[in-house]
Amino acid sequence: ALATICLTTILSFWLLSGSWSMWKSAHNNVIQFDIFYRVLQVSNDLAGERAFVNELVLSPLADKERQWQALEAHRRVTDRDMQSIPRHLLSPELMVEMQHQLAHARRLADTFRSRELGDPATAEHAIRDMVVATDFYHQALFERTAEFLLLEPSALGPILRAQALGELRDATGRLGSQLLIPLATQTKIPQANREGITRGIERINTAWWLLQTQGDEASYIPHFQRQLENTRQAFETQGIGLINRLKEESDGNQPYSISAERFAIDYHASLGAFDNLLNTYMAGVTKHYTASERRALQSLLIRSLVLALVYALTIAMIFYIRSRVLRPILRLNNIAADLIAGKQAHVQIDDDTAEEVQELFSSLGTLGKKLREDARISRQYQRQSEEDPLTHLFNRRAFNSRGEALLRQSSEALSAWLIMLDVDRFKSINDSWGHPMGDEVLLALAKTLHKFSRPNDVVGRLGGEEFAVL
Repeated sequence: ALATICLTTILSFWLLSGSWSMWKSAHNNVIQFDIFYRVLQVSNDLAGERAFVNELVLSPLADKERQWQALEAHRRVTDRDMQSIPRHLLSPELMVEMQHQLAHARRLADTFRSRELGDPATAEHAIRDMVVATDFYHQALFERTAEFLLLEPSALGPILRAQALGELRDATGRLGSQLLIPLATQTKIPQANREGITRGIERINTAWWLLQTQGDEASYIPHFQRQLENTRQAFETQGIGLINRLKEESDGNQPYSISAERFAIDYHASLGAFDNLLNTYMAGVTKHYTASERRALQSLLIRSLVLALVYALTIAMIFYIRSRVLRPILRLNNIAADLIAGKQAHVQIDDDTAEEVQELFSSLGTLGKKLREDARISRQYQRQSEEDPLTHLFNRRAFNSRGEALLRQSSEALSAWLIMLDVDRFKSINDSWGHPMGDEVLLALAKTLHKFSRPNDVVGRLGGEEFAVL
Protein backbone atom coordinates (compact mmCIF):
# COMPACT_ATOMS: atom_id res chain seq x y z
CA ALA A 1 0.00 0.00 0.00
CA LEU A 2 2.80 2.38 0.89
CA ALA A 3 4.65 1.62 -2.34
CA THR A 4 1.48 2.18 -4.39
CA ILE A 5 0.79 5.50 -2.68
CA CYS A 6 4.42 6.60 -3.15
CA LEU A 7 4.39 5.70 -6.85
CA THR A 8 1.06 7.49 -7.33
CA THR A 9 2.41 10.55 -5.53
CA ILE A 10 5.59 10.61 -7.65
CA LEU A 11 3.59 10.23 -10.86
CA SER A 12 1.17 12.96 -9.80
CA PHE A 13 4.00 15.33 -8.90
CA TRP A 14 5.77 14.66 -12.20
CA LEU A 15 2.66 15.29 -14.30
CA LEU A 16 1.56 18.33 -12.31
CA SER A 17 5.02 19.88 -12.31
CA GLY A 18 5.03 19.85 -16.13
CA SER A 19 1.57 21.43 -16.30
CA TRP A 20 2.52 23.95 -13.62
CA SER A 21 5.66 24.95 -15.55
CA MET A 22 3.65 25.40 -18.75
CA TRP A 23 1.06 27.56 -16.99
CA LYS A 24 3.71 29.55 -15.13
CA SER A 25 5.56 30.25 -18.37
CA ALA A 26 2.36 31.30 -20.17
CA HIS A 27 1.30 33.45 -17.19
CA ASN A 28 4.72 35.11 -17.12
CA ASN A 29 4.45 35.84 -20.86
CA VAL A 30 1.09 37.55 -20.34
CA ILE A 31 2.44 39.71 -17.52
CA GLN A 32 5.62 40.61 -19.38
CA PHE A 33 3.77 41.51 -22.57
CA ASP A 34 1.32 43.62 -20.61
CA ILE A 35 4.20 45.54 -18.99
CA PHE A 36 6.02 45.84 -22.31
CA TYR A 37 2.86 47.15 -23.94
CA ARG A 38 2.55 49.83 -21.25
CA VAL A 39 6.20 50.82 -21.68
CA LEU A 40 5.80 51.17 -25.44
CA GLN A 41 2.55 53.05 -24.95
CA VAL A 42 4.39 55.71 -22.93
CA SER A 43 6.90 55.98 -25.76
CA ASN A 44 4.00 56.59 -28.17
CA ASP A 45 2.45 59.05 -25.72
CA LEU A 46 5.65 61.09 -25.64
CA ALA A 47 5.83 61.07 -29.44
CA GLY A 48 2.22 62.22 -29.59
CA GLU A 49 2.88 64.94 -27.03
CA ARG A 50 5.75 66.19 -29.18
CA ALA A 51 3.32 66.54 -32.07
CA PHE A 52 0.83 68.52 -29.96
CA VAL A 53 3.66 70.80 -28.75
CA ASN A 54 4.65 71.41 -32.36
CA GLU A 55 1.09 72.38 -33.25
CA LEU A 56 0.82 74.69 -30.22
CA VAL A 57 4.11 76.43 -31.01
CA LEU A 58 3.26 76.97 -34.67
CA SER A 59 -0.47 77.76 -34.38
CA PRO A 60 -1.87 81.31 -34.67
CA LEU A 61 -3.39 83.07 -31.68
CA ALA A 62 -6.91 82.18 -32.77
CA ASP A 63 -6.13 78.45 -32.48
CA LYS A 64 -3.95 78.60 -29.35
CA GLU A 65 -6.66 77.70 -26.83
CA ARG A 66 -7.89 74.74 -28.88
CA GLN A 67 -4.36 73.44 -29.33
CA TRP A 68 -3.65 73.99 -25.64
CA GLN A 69 -6.71 71.96 -24.60
CA ALA A 70 -5.65 69.11 -26.88
CA LEU A 71 -2.10 69.21 -25.48
CA GLU A 72 -3.35 69.21 -21.87
CA ALA A 73 -5.61 66.21 -22.54
CA HIS A 74 -2.73 64.28 -24.08
CA ARG A 75 -0.43 65.16 -21.18
CA ARG A 76 -2.89 63.60 -18.78
CA VAL A 77 -2.84 60.43 -20.88
CA THR A 78 0.98 60.39 -20.83
CA ASP A 79 1.13 60.88 -17.05
CA ARG A 80 -1.50 58.19 -16.46
CA ASP A 81 0.29 55.64 -18.63
CA MET A 82 3.63 56.50 -17.05
CA GLN A 83 2.23 55.81 -13.59
CA SER A 84 1.18 52.31 -14.70
CA ILE A 85 4.79 51.22 -15.35
CA PRO A 86 6.30 49.25 -12.40
CA ARG A 87 8.79 51.41 -10.56
CA HIS A 88 11.46 48.70 -10.47
CA LEU A 89 11.39 48.13 -14.22
CA LEU A 90 13.21 51.18 -15.54
CA SER A 91 16.31 52.88 -14.18
CA PRO A 92 15.14 55.16 -11.33
CA GLU A 93 17.92 57.68 -11.97
CA LEU A 94 17.14 57.97 -15.68
CA MET A 95 13.40 58.12 -15.02
CA VAL A 96 13.88 60.97 -12.54
CA GLU A 97 16.08 62.79 -15.03
CA MET A 98 13.56 62.15 -17.80
CA GLN A 99 10.68 63.51 -15.72
CA HIS A 100 12.78 66.54 -14.81
CA GLN A 101 13.59 67.12 -18.47
CA LEU A 102 9.94 66.56 -19.44
CA ALA A 103 8.75 69.07 -16.86
CA HIS A 104 11.28 71.61 -18.19
CA ALA A 105 10.18 71.00 -21.78
CA ARG A 106 6.53 71.37 -20.80
CA ARG A 107 7.17 74.70 -19.05
CA LEU A 108 8.92 75.97 -22.14
CA ALA A 109 6.04 74.81 -24.37
CA ASP A 110 3.55 76.48 -22.02
CA THR A 111 5.05 79.88 -22.88
CA PHE A 112 3.52 79.52 -26.36
CA ARG A 113 -0.01 79.21 -24.96
CA SER A 114 -0.70 82.88 -25.43
CA ARG A 115 1.95 84.08 -27.91
CA GLU A 116 2.71 83.43 -31.52
CA LEU A 117 5.97 82.25 -32.94
CA GLY A 118 8.36 85.13 -32.70
CA ASP A 119 11.85 83.95 -31.95
CA PRO A 120 12.61 80.83 -34.04
CA ALA A 121 15.40 79.89 -31.67
CA THR A 122 13.00 79.71 -28.71
CA ALA A 123 10.53 77.63 -30.74
CA GLU A 124 13.28 75.28 -31.87
CA HIS A 125 14.45 75.01 -28.28
CA ALA A 126 10.92 74.01 -27.15
CA ILE A 127 10.66 71.40 -29.89
CA ARG A 128 14.15 70.03 -29.19
CA ASP A 129 13.55 69.80 -25.43
CA MET A 130 10.63 67.43 -26.00
CA VAL A 131 12.90 65.25 -28.15
CA VAL A 132 15.53 65.24 -25.39
CA ALA A 133 12.94 64.16 -22.82
CA THR A 134 11.93 61.29 -25.12
CA ASP A 135 15.59 60.31 -25.53
CA PHE A 136 15.96 60.01 -21.76
CA TYR A 137 12.96 57.69 -21.65
CA HIS A 138 14.28 55.53 -24.48
CA GLN A 139 17.65 55.27 -22.78
CA ALA A 140 15.96 54.03 -19.61
CA LEU A 141 13.88 51.62 -21.67
CA PHE A 142 16.75 50.11 -23.66
CA GLU A 143 18.88 49.59 -20.56
CA ARG A 144 16.22 47.23 -19.26
CA THR A 145 15.19 45.60 -22.52
CA ALA A 146 16.79 42.40 -21.23
CA GLU A 147 13.94 42.21 -18.71
CA PHE A 148 11.57 41.51 -21.58
CA LEU A 149 13.90 39.06 -23.32
CA LEU A 150 13.75 36.67 -20.36
CA LEU A 151 10.56 35.23 -21.82
CA GLU A 152 10.31 31.92 -23.63
CA PRO A 153 12.43 31.75 -26.83
CA SER A 154 9.21 31.72 -28.87
CA ALA A 155 8.36 35.19 -27.47
CA LEU A 156 11.64 36.78 -28.58
CA GLY A 157 10.34 37.51 -32.09
CA PRO A 158 7.15 39.28 -30.94
CA ILE A 159 9.16 41.34 -28.43
CA LEU A 160 11.62 42.54 -31.09
CA ARG A 161 8.87 43.29 -33.60
CA ALA A 162 6.88 45.23 -30.99
CA GLN A 163 10.00 47.22 -30.17
CA ALA A 164 10.52 47.88 -33.89
CA LEU A 165 6.95 49.25 -34.06
CA GLY A 166 7.72 51.61 -31.18
CA GLU A 167 10.92 52.71 -32.90
CA LEU A 168 9.01 53.26 -36.11
CA ARG A 169 6.48 55.54 -34.41
CA ASP A 170 9.21 57.56 -32.68
CA ALA A 171 11.40 57.84 -35.79
CA THR A 172 8.57 59.04 -38.04
CA GLY A 173 7.60 61.70 -35.49
CA ARG A 174 11.17 63.01 -35.23
CA LEU A 175 11.48 63.08 -39.01
CA GLY A 176 8.80 65.74 -39.37
CA SER A 177 10.32 67.87 -36.57
CA GLN A 178 13.33 68.59 -38.79
CA LEU A 179 11.18 70.71 -41.14
CA LEU A 180 9.05 72.74 -38.71
CA ILE A 181 11.33 75.72 -38.05
CA PRO A 182 12.48 76.10 -41.70
CA LEU A 183 8.81 76.06 -42.76
CA ALA A 184 7.83 78.53 -40.04
CA THR A 185 10.66 80.95 -40.91
CA GLN A 186 10.54 80.30 -44.67
CA THR A 187 14.28 79.57 -44.68
CA LYS A 188 16.34 76.84 -46.28
CA ILE A 189 16.62 73.53 -44.49
CA PRO A 190 19.94 73.60 -42.57
CA GLN A 191 22.55 70.94 -43.19
CA ALA A 192 22.15 69.55 -39.67
CA ASN A 193 18.43 69.08 -40.29
CA ARG A 194 19.16 67.39 -43.60
CA GLU A 195 21.48 64.98 -41.87
CA GLY A 196 18.78 64.38 -39.26
CA ILE A 197 16.30 63.58 -42.04
CA THR A 198 18.75 61.13 -43.62
CA ARG A 199 19.44 59.37 -40.30
CA GLY A 200 15.70 59.29 -39.57
CA ILE A 201 14.88 57.65 -42.91
CA GLU A 202 17.62 55.05 -42.31
CA ARG A 203 16.19 54.35 -38.87
CA ILE A 204 12.71 53.98 -40.37
CA ASN A 205 13.95 51.63 -43.10
CA THR A 206 15.68 49.48 -40.48
CA ALA A 207 12.42 49.22 -38.55
CA TRP A 208 10.55 48.30 -41.74
CA TRP A 209 13.13 45.58 -42.43
CA LEU A 210 12.76 44.11 -38.93
CA LEU A 211 8.99 44.06 -39.32
CA GLN A 212 9.16 42.08 -42.58
CA THR A 213 10.22 38.97 -40.66
CA GLN A 214 7.19 36.99 -39.56
CA GLY A 215 6.86 34.39 -36.84
CA ASP A 216 3.96 32.44 -35.42
CA GLU A 217 2.01 35.65 -34.96
CA ALA A 218 1.27 35.59 -38.69
CA SER A 219 -1.22 32.80 -37.88
CA TYR A 220 -3.08 34.56 -35.07
CA ILE A 221 -2.87 38.14 -36.46
CA PRO A 222 -3.43 37.33 -40.14
CA HIS A 223 -4.48 40.85 -41.11
CA PHE A 224 -1.48 42.57 -39.53
CA GLN A 225 0.95 42.11 -42.43
CA ARG A 226 -1.53 43.63 -44.89
CA GLN A 227 -2.10 46.57 -42.53
CA LEU A 228 1.67 46.98 -42.22
CA GLU A 229 2.15 47.10 -45.98
CA ASN A 230 -0.71 49.59 -46.43
CA THR A 231 0.75 51.86 -43.74
CA ARG A 232 4.20 51.70 -45.31
CA GLN A 233 2.93 52.51 -48.77
CA ALA A 234 0.83 55.39 -47.47
CA PHE A 235 3.71 56.87 -45.47
CA GLU A 236 6.25 56.55 -48.28
CA THR A 237 3.80 58.11 -50.72
CA GLN A 238 2.52 60.94 -48.50
CA GLY A 239 4.98 61.45 -45.65
CA ILE A 240 8.33 60.77 -47.37
CA GLY A 241 6.99 62.22 -50.60
CA LEU A 242 6.02 65.46 -48.87
CA ILE A 243 9.42 65.72 -47.14
CA ASN A 244 11.26 65.13 -50.41
CA ARG A 245 9.13 67.77 -52.11
CA LEU A 246 9.90 70.31 -49.39
CA LYS A 247 13.61 69.50 -49.68
CA GLU A 248 13.45 70.10 -53.43
CA GLU A 249 11.68 73.41 -52.85
CA SER A 250 14.36 74.37 -50.34
CA ASP A 251 17.14 73.44 -52.76
CA GLY A 252 15.52 75.47 -55.54
CA ASN A 253 14.96 78.56 -53.31
CA GLN A 254 11.24 78.24 -54.02
CA PRO A 255 8.52 79.21 -51.52
CA TYR A 256 7.25 76.25 -49.57
CA SER A 257 3.96 74.83 -50.79
CA ILE A 258 2.61 74.25 -47.26
CA SER A 259 2.69 76.25 -44.06
CA ALA A 260 4.43 75.05 -40.91
CA GLU A 261 1.14 74.86 -39.01
CA ARG A 262 -0.62 72.88 -41.74
CA PHE A 263 2.40 70.58 -42.10
CA ALA A 264 2.45 69.92 -38.33
CA ILE A 265 -1.29 69.14 -38.25
CA ASP A 266 -1.33 66.97 -41.39
CA TYR A 267 1.87 65.14 -40.50
CA HIS A 268 0.59 64.50 -36.96
CA ALA A 269 -2.65 63.09 -38.36
CA SER A 270 -0.73 60.74 -40.67
CA LEU A 271 1.12 59.23 -37.69
CA GLY A 272 -2.11 57.84 -36.25
CA ALA A 273 -1.68 54.84 -38.57
CA PHE A 274 1.50 53.90 -36.70
CA ASP A 275 -0.33 54.04 -33.36
CA ASN A 276 -2.95 51.73 -34.83
CA LEU A 277 -0.22 49.37 -36.03
CA LEU A 278 1.26 49.01 -32.55
CA ASN A 279 -2.14 48.68 -30.90
CA THR A 280 -3.26 46.04 -33.40
CA TYR A 281 -0.06 44.03 -33.02
CA MET A 282 0.15 44.17 -29.21
CA ALA A 283 -3.56 43.46 -28.80
CA GLY A 284 -3.24 40.38 -31.04
CA VAL A 285 -0.11 39.09 -29.29
CA THR A 286 -1.59 39.71 -25.85
CA LYS A 287 -4.80 37.90 -26.84
CA HIS A 288 -2.75 34.95 -28.13
CA TYR A 289 -0.70 34.61 -24.94
CA THR A 290 -3.81 35.09 -22.79
CA ALA A 291 -5.46 32.22 -24.67
CA SER A 292 -2.30 30.12 -24.20
CA GLU A 293 -2.37 30.87 -20.48
CA ARG A 294 -6.04 29.89 -20.30
CA ARG A 295 -5.37 26.60 -22.11
CA ALA A 296 -2.40 25.87 -19.83
CA LEU A 297 -4.53 26.61 -16.76
CA GLN A 298 -7.32 24.35 -18.03
CA SER A 299 -4.80 21.57 -18.64
CA LEU A 300 -3.40 22.04 -15.14
CA LEU A 301 -6.85 21.91 -13.55
CA ILE A 302 -7.96 18.87 -15.57
CA ARG A 303 -4.76 16.98 -14.74
CA SER A 304 -5.10 17.93 -11.08
CA LEU A 305 -8.69 16.69 -11.02
CA VAL A 306 -7.87 13.43 -12.83
CA LEU A 307 -4.87 12.74 -10.60
CA ALA A 308 -6.90 13.53 -7.50
CA LEU A 309 -9.50 10.99 -8.61
CA VAL A 310 -6.80 8.41 -9.38
CA TYR A 311 -5.22 9.08 -6.00
CA ALA A 312 -8.58 8.72 -4.21
CA LEU A 313 -9.45 5.53 -6.12
CA THR A 314 -6.03 4.06 -5.33
CA ILE A 315 -6.44 4.72 -1.62
CA ALA A 316 -10.03 3.44 -1.69
CA MET A 317 -8.94 0.27 -3.49
CA ILE A 318 -6.15 -0.32 -0.95
CA PHE A 319 -8.54 0.06 1.98
CA TYR A 320 -11.15 -2.13 0.26
CA ILE A 321 -8.65 -4.93 -0.35
CA ARG A 322 -7.39 -4.60 3.19
CA SER A 323 -10.82 -4.69 4.80
CA ARG A 324 -12.66 -7.09 2.47
CA VAL A 325 -9.88 -9.48 1.43
CA LEU A 326 -6.76 -9.41 3.58
CA ARG A 327 -8.41 -8.97 6.98
CA PRO A 328 -10.91 -11.88 6.54
CA ILE A 329 -8.12 -14.15 5.27
CA LEU A 330 -5.92 -13.29 8.26
CA ARG A 331 -8.81 -13.86 10.65
CA LEU A 332 -9.66 -17.19 9.04
CA ASN A 333 -6.00 -18.16 9.16
CA ASN A 334 -5.92 -17.46 12.90
CA ILE A 335 -9.12 -19.50 13.40
CA ALA A 336 -7.68 -22.42 11.41
CA ALA A 337 -4.44 -22.26 13.41
CA ASP A 338 -6.42 -22.32 16.70
CA LEU A 339 -8.52 -25.25 15.51
CA ILE A 340 -5.43 -27.20 14.46
CA ALA A 341 -3.83 -26.47 17.84
CA GLY A 342 -6.93 -27.74 19.63
CA LYS A 343 -8.05 -24.38 20.95
CA GLN A 344 -11.68 -24.72 19.97
CA ALA A 345 -12.82 -23.23 23.24
CA HIS A 346 -10.97 -20.01 22.54
CA VAL A 347 -12.20 -19.63 18.99
CA GLN A 348 -14.70 -16.78 18.79
CA ILE A 349 -16.71 -16.95 15.58
CA ASP A 350 -19.38 -14.37 15.09
CA ASP A 351 -22.06 -14.55 12.43
CA ASP A 352 -20.01 -12.58 9.90
CA THR A 353 -16.97 -14.74 10.52
CA ALA A 354 -19.02 -17.94 10.33
CA GLU A 355 -20.43 -16.80 7.02
CA GLU A 356 -16.95 -15.98 5.78
CA VAL A 357 -15.69 -19.38 6.93
CA GLN A 358 -18.57 -21.13 5.17
CA GLU A 359 -18.02 -19.15 1.99
CA LEU A 360 -14.27 -19.80 2.16
CA PHE A 361 -14.64 -23.57 2.66
CA SER A 362 -17.27 -23.70 -0.05
CA SER A 363 -14.96 -21.87 -2.42
CA LEU A 364 -12.02 -24.04 -1.42
CA GLY A 365 -14.11 -27.20 -1.93
CA THR A 366 -15.19 -26.07 -5.36
CA LEU A 367 -11.62 -25.08 -6.16
CA GLY A 368 -10.35 -28.50 -4.97
CA LYS A 369 -12.83 -30.32 -7.14
CA LYS A 370 -11.86 -28.19 -10.09
CA LEU A 371 -8.16 -28.80 -9.52
CA ARG A 372 -8.68 -32.58 -9.16
CA GLU A 373 -10.73 -32.65 -12.33
CA ASP A 374 -8.08 -30.66 -14.15
CA ALA A 375 -5.38 -33.04 -12.85
CA ARG A 376 -7.39 -36.06 -13.99
CA ILE A 377 -7.92 -34.58 -17.43
CA SER A 378 -4.23 -33.66 -17.61
CA ARG A 379 -3.21 -37.21 -16.72
CA GLN A 380 -5.67 -38.55 -19.25
CA TYR A 381 -4.28 -36.32 -21.96
CA GLN A 382 -0.74 -37.26 -21.02
CA ARG A 383 -1.60 -40.97 -21.06
CA GLN A 384 -3.33 -40.62 -24.40
CA SER A 385 -0.32 -38.84 -25.83
CA GLU A 386 2.00 -41.68 -24.70
CA GLU A 387 -0.30 -44.69 -25.23
CA ASP A 388 -0.90 -46.78 -28.27
CA PRO A 389 -4.68 -46.57 -28.76
CA LEU A 390 -5.13 -50.32 -29.63
CA THR A 391 -2.83 -52.15 -27.23
CA HIS A 392 -2.61 -49.47 -24.51
CA LEU A 393 1.19 -50.02 -24.44
CA PHE A 394 3.65 -47.14 -24.78
CA ASN A 395 3.86 -45.74 -28.29
CA ARG A 396 7.19 -45.28 -30.03
CA ARG A 397 7.78 -41.74 -28.73
CA ALA A 398 6.98 -42.68 -25.12
CA PHE A 399 9.09 -45.88 -25.39
CA ASN A 400 12.12 -43.85 -26.53
CA SER A 401 11.65 -41.24 -23.80
CA ARG A 402 11.13 -43.70 -20.94
CA GLY A 403 13.77 -46.06 -22.32
CA GLU A 404 16.39 -43.30 -22.21
CA ALA A 405 15.52 -42.65 -18.56
CA LEU A 406 15.84 -46.36 -17.78
CA LEU A 407 19.20 -46.60 -19.56
CA ARG A 408 20.55 -43.71 -17.49
CA GLN A 409 19.77 -45.75 -14.35
CA SER A 410 21.57 -48.90 -15.63
CA SER A 411 25.09 -49.91 -14.61
CA GLU A 412 27.42 -52.95 -14.70
CA ALA A 413 25.73 -54.30 -11.60
CA LEU A 414 22.27 -53.61 -12.98
CA SER A 415 22.32 -54.30 -16.71
CA ALA A 416 19.65 -53.21 -19.15
CA TRP A 417 18.16 -55.80 -21.56
CA LEU A 418 16.24 -55.13 -24.74
CA ILE A 419 13.78 -57.59 -26.29
CA MET A 420 12.43 -56.83 -29.77
CA LEU A 421 9.83 -59.04 -31.50
CA ASP A 422 7.23 -58.99 -34.21
CA VAL A 423 4.39 -61.26 -35.34
CA ASP A 424 5.42 -63.64 -38.18
CA ARG A 425 3.20 -63.79 -41.26
CA PHE A 426 0.85 -61.15 -39.71
CA LYS A 427 -0.34 -60.10 -43.14
CA SER A 428 -1.72 -63.56 -43.81
CA ILE A 429 -3.81 -63.32 -40.63
CA ASN A 430 -5.34 -60.04 -41.82
CA ASP A 431 -5.89 -61.46 -45.31
CA SER A 432 -7.40 -64.72 -44.10
CA TRP A 433 -9.38 -63.67 -41.06
CA GLY A 434 -9.77 -59.91 -41.53
CA HIS A 435 -8.33 -56.87 -39.79
CA PRO A 436 -10.52 -57.14 -36.66
CA MET A 437 -9.01 -60.59 -36.01
CA GLY A 438 -5.56 -59.16 -36.60
CA ASP A 439 -6.28 -56.49 -33.96
CA GLU A 440 -7.32 -59.25 -31.55
CA VAL A 441 -3.96 -61.02 -32.10
CA LEU A 442 -2.05 -57.80 -31.44
CA LEU A 443 -4.13 -57.07 -28.32
CA ALA A 444 -3.56 -60.61 -26.97
CA LEU A 445 0.17 -60.30 -27.51
CA ALA A 446 0.18 -56.91 -25.72
CA LYS A 447 -1.65 -58.40 -22.73
CA THR A 448 0.83 -61.28 -22.59
CA LEU A 449 3.81 -58.88 -22.65
CA HIS A 450 2.23 -56.70 -19.99
CA LYS A 451 1.36 -59.72 -17.81
CA PHE A 452 4.86 -61.20 -17.80
CA SER A 453 6.78 -57.88 -17.52
CA ARG A 454 7.79 -56.21 -14.27
CA PRO A 455 6.41 -52.84 -13.12
CA ASN A 456 9.60 -50.97 -14.03
CA ASP A 457 9.99 -52.59 -17.46
CA VAL A 458 9.20 -50.45 -20.47
CA VAL A 459 6.88 -52.24 -22.92
CA GLY A 460 5.93 -50.54 -26.15
CA ARG A 461 4.44 -51.04 -29.61
CA LEU A 462 6.97 -49.60 -32.08
CA GLY A 463 5.10 -50.25 -35.32
CA GLY A 464 2.25 -52.25 -36.86
CA GLU A 465 3.22 -55.72 -35.47
CA GLU A 466 6.57 -54.71 -33.91
CA PHE A 467 6.95 -54.69 -30.11
CA ALA A 468 9.83 -54.09 -27.66
CA VAL A 469 10.55 -54.60 -23.98
CA LEU A 470 13.39 -52.84 -22.15
